[in-house]
Amino acid sequence: MSVETDEFSTETTPADGELVHWMEPGEFRAGAAGLAAAFALGAAAACGAIMAWRWLAPRREGLPPWK
Repeated sequence: MSVETDEFSTETTPADGELVHWMEPGEFRAGAAGLAAAFALGAAAACGAIMAWRWLAPRREGLPPWK
């Protein structure tokens, strides 16, 4: 967050031009098991969302199948 009193100039920035050190690329630590678990979690969440929508959707009883 910046306010009007924040000043960014060549005197206040580091010499290497780095303003946000936390955005530098880090080491990827998830292995094959982590990727598989993330995929399975996403697939389960998607299936759960579809099933919840089908359960909570308004009922269409009494209507012809093409409506």
